[in-house]
Amino acid sequence: MTEQKRFTLRMDGELFETIKKQAETNKRSVAKEIEHLLEQHLKSQEEDK
Repeated sequence: MTEQKRFTLRMDGELFETIKKQAETNKRSVAKEIEHLLEQHLKSQEEDK
């Protein structure tokens, strides 16, 4: 397992609420939902190359 890094992320309140709702739907924490979204985005970027 890779080492986990911690950092502070500031974001717009509306964006946070949108992610929070999506996380609840997907039964994930907000942090895991953000991680999932980033992984999906990076994977799609790699596929587009």
